[in-house]
Amino acid sequence: MSLIKCTECGKEFSDKATACPNCGCPTSEMVPSAEAAPEEYINSDTDIQIKESAVNKVWGTVQNSMQTIAENNKNSIKSTRQVGPVQIDEPHKMFRINGAVPVNGKKDGIGKSMFKGMMAVGTMGMSVAAEKLVGGGNKQKVGNKEWLEFNDLINYDLLEDDSLVTSGGVGQALIGGAIFGGFGAVAGGITGKRTQKKKVESLYIKATVNNFGSPCIMIPLITKSTKINSKEYQTAFNLAHQILSAFDVITHNK
Repeated sequence: MSLIKCTECGKEFSDKATACPNCGCPTSEMVPSAEAAPEEYINSDTDIQIKESAVNKVWGTVQNSMQTIAENNKNSIKSTRQVGPVQIDEPHKMFRINGAVPVNGKKDGIGKSMFKGMMAVGTMGMSVAAEKLVGGGNKQKVGNKEWLEFNDLINYDLLEDDSLVTSGGVGQALIGGAIFGGFGAVAGGITGKRTQKKKVESLYIKATVNNFGSPCIMIPLITKSTKINSKEYQTAFNLAHQILSAFDVITHNK
């Protein structure tokens, strides 16, 4: 048994009594006194601290789960379709420009491949390693390994001798109707604007992406004087068609 103080008259009496014997104030209606309050407040503060600790623990678990999901999604991204150096993950609507393109419309022939093989054997592989370091052969590496969302493709241009041939990107309608691998998606737009000449000195595709680290990616297709009616030019031009068509489809599916 303990004594409590009546909040009406201030007299102390047993906490077992139903009312104050002095003034008759019911025990159930009494407000805890200032002396009795601290223990309750301490308990309340302890409860708050426990609740805050629990919330912090739950939030930490949520953050870890979100990080794990993000890492799993990143690891699940893979190329499901490729057009030249353009790799595309259709389910996740992601793409990247990463690979090698045949420059000047040429590919290593059988004779050159055999020569490379003989050189590799004779130099114990040093010639192959050196060629990779300097980007040798008729192919040139372009782009980087970073995956981008379809929305990150801002603009893309086909430049011939530093002059704009055709352009596409945000706010522009899909050119033609061909899908991947098609030859006609941008053929009309390109051939209609290309001036008639016998040779070109350069043919590039310039892609502008939403990435401060690498906002402009150049894809070289011709880097030296090439005749318009040559097989090399047609090969490079066909690859340009396919890459621009792929960019059109990416833009259309944002």
